[in-house]
Amino acid sequence: MSADDLQTPDCPCPTVFLSYAKEDRAAVQLIRDALPNFGLEAWYDESDLLGGDAWDQKIRRQIRDCDFFMPVISANTEARREGYFRREWRLAVERTLDMTDDTVFLVPVVLDDTAEAPARVPDKFRTVQWTRIPGGQPNAALQALCHRLVSGEAEAPPVQTPATRTRARHRAPPPPRRREFPAFPREQPGQRARFWARVVIWTLQSTWVGFQRFPKWVRVIVYFWIAVLLLQWGTSSSRHDTQVLSPAQVKNIAQIERLALALKNGSGSPSDANAANKPAKITSTAAAATSAAPNAQPSALVIPFFAPPGDSHALKFATTVFAKVYGRLIATWHEHIVLSVTPLLSLDSAAAEARGRTEHSNYVLYGGILGHATKLALTIRINSVANDSILWSKTYPLAGAHPARIASDTAAEVARLESD
Repeated sequence: MSADDLQTPDCPCPTVFLSYAKEDRAAVQLIRDALPNFGLEAWYDESDLLGGDAWDQKIRRQIRDCDFFMPVISANTEARREGYFRREWRLAVERTLDMTDDTVFLVPVVLDDTAEAPARVPDKFRTVQWTRIPGGQPNAALQALCHRLVSGEAEAPPVQTPATRTRARHRAPPPPRRREFPAFPREQPGQRARFWARVVIWTLQSTWVGFQRFPKWVRVIVYFWIAVLLLQWGTSSSRHDTQVLSPAQVKNIAQIERLALALKNGSGSPSDANAANKPAKITSTAAAATSAAPNAQPSALVIPFFAPPGDSHALKFATTVFAKVYGRLIATWHEHIVLSVTPLLSLDSAAAEARGRTEHSNYVLYGGILGHATKLALTIRINSVANDSILWSKTYPLAGAHPARIASDTAAEVARLESD
């Protein structure tokens, strides 16, 4: 059957030009036979067309006059670098140059799993939806395509090619809508209180709108400083729990010693051994079982030892030493020792002495672990609050250090100061 035989004035059906590689003739014949059942007329370049210029002119005329152009894509078209079907594809693309962008004309179909992105087809083919018809066997996808073509419905959304995705990604976003200031409230007779309440709300809203109009970097700085102020306020408002112990109030010393021994031997619970605030827990353990002795006069303020953040081994060592030091001190000078739950963050003499003046103490005992890697060392100091001076300071490298010996040295130095 020739194309002239198919093109009859008695058939009002839309015409479809099938363009394919000769290796796909059998599969394309299945599509050709199915199109009339779906309301379309197939134009098909059968072999009975005469060769030469007459054949070429008829093909060009059919492409120029058909309603739809259906290129049949497959592994065979991919494998062929040359073929008359490629001329037909280019002629169809040239015809689209005279059409509006929303005109449905190119309706590519694929016979196998040939991918769209790397396919050797004109770029124009990638801007429209492809229909997959495995082996040319009529399926629901072909039926839906034909129904759309016959009914004249709008074309399906174009496929997203890498080029279109790139353009969409780089398309400038619409400018944000600028919020307007709210209108100033109007006072109604007899509603003075309500009016002033609305004025307060209006003030807050106007302030927020004005703040949102500042550049983003200005707003980030403001947020940062607000966070800093809130943090400082929370730190300054936190209460430093202190406790002065009498001879009858030292029954919890054994608990502190047992906890220190458990930490040293690694037998403590994971939550006890790794908690970042363990010094505070030890000191609060001593204070929990006792009550304040109102008549006691504190002489030395004891501050828990600190350790580098994230170093669990250093934290355990500092905690163990502090527990032993504190236990020895309150066992002997319980009426002259005041306890600060919160450790310092560094060996800051000024901060230690300021805390000692707050507690009305003569001396401040504090310390912490400094250094890095294998060079970590514990430094313990005793400062005079009255003279703003360091009375005693000693550094113990963690390698080979013994907590009990450090506690003995510290307790002996406190005894010397007390005797003086």
